[in-house]
Amino acid sequence: MKIQTNHHYRPLLYWNDLTDAEQAKHRDGYDDVQESTFFRYQGWTYDINDFWRTDSNNALKDNWDGYKNDSFFSSVVVKYNDDCDAVKVGLALS
Repeated sequence: MKIQTNHHYRPLLYWNDLTDAEQAKHRDGYDDVQESTFFRYQGWTYDINDFWRTDSNNALKDNWDGYKNDSFFSSVVVKYNDDCDAVKVGLALS
């Protein structure tokens, strides 16, 4: 599996940090969406609650903390920094 990343950490954002347009896209996601955290990557705003945690059976477990399937052949992957206030983001391609 090939992972494309620039190894830069992106800050986690709270509901009030999002623009009105970003809030509108996420508002109907679920009841507690205002309590979630988000990050921006390649022109998209992602909700960290949409990501699955990697486990011992996952090929990404050693380098990444979570993933969200983007398509049949790709996933967005995240790795928290030591303070858990930012994430490194990559695109995993098979």
